[in-house]
Amino acid sequence: MKFALNLLFVLGVFSVFGQTSRLEIRKQLDTIVNREGFRMYEDTATLNAVGVYIENEFKKHTTKVYRQCFIIQNKEYFNVVGLVGDTTKPRIVVGAHYDVCESLPGADDNGTGVVGLLQAIKQLKGDTLGNYCFEFVAYTLEEPPFFGSQYMGSYVHAESLHERNVEVFGMVSLEMIGYFSTEKKSQDYPLRILSLFYGNKGDYITVVRKFKKGEFARKFSGKYKRSDRIRTKKFTGPRYLTGIDFSDHRNYWDFDYDAIMLTDTAFYRNKNYHKSSDTVDTIDFERMALTIEALVITLRKLN
Repeated sequence: MKFALNLLFVLGVFSVFGQTSRLEIRKQLDTIVNREGFRMYEDTATLNAVGVYIENEFKKHTTKVYRQCFIIQNKEYFNVVGLVGDTTKPRIVVGAHYDVCESLPGADDNGTGVVGLLQAIKQLKGDTLGNYCFEFVAYTLEEPPFFGSQYMGSYVHAESLHERNVEVFGMVSLEMIGYFSTEKKSQDYPLRILSLFYGNKGDYITVVRKFKKGEFARKFSGKYKRSDRIRTKKFTGPRYLTGIDFSDHRNYWDFDYDAIMLTDTAFYRNKNYHKSSDTVDTIDFERMALTIEALVITLRKLN
């Protein structure tokens, strides 16, 4: 019996303090990705079914879970929100979109981000006495044709915080966190010269910030890098640089909230981006797990 338990631990079945189960995150990603339909805006049955799955996972770890519903073209869509901690305290928002572009599997984009969200709420569920309230949000409708519009789920959420005058310390967008490569020339950049500073191997995770970043972005990026879980690069640039605002954090910037994006750099590395080849078998679960562990450590230190 003791041998069997030790074997299960080695295989990563258990998730303990500071450790993310590799088997569990693969199972969660399989559940999100491998369905009969596609979690796109036109297939509301599949899209909303994934939303229900996320909702049920949230409920395992907190009683403060609700849907943020809205109607577009006579169809109902919803964000899923889960809160951990004292809701009278300032918020740290952690979000990831669960929809996909067109009829595509979207394993990295953005199934990996959603799994990161599920793991974060699970591992931080006991952190209720800190300085902040964690607000975990799974967004609908990040992808085209709604990207950049007020119908993005993250826009709806950011606007609601603004309208209610909720104090927000900062926001983390989990956008594609599972694709890595140690091959030379596997990493591209919006400007070629950046390869001289960041290298040409896609073997790291990136914390993306904009110029005029605030206290949250500075503290998060510093603590994340110092967690020493995974090779990490900090990137700060102007918003007009292609890709720097290509996720849900853009809408928090629009409402003057401090926000960052945690990403494997999407199409600058993952050539399966918005293709049918973005499947579960392309994901590096070891580095993805380390990315999540660093996230949890960082959020815990910030709190």
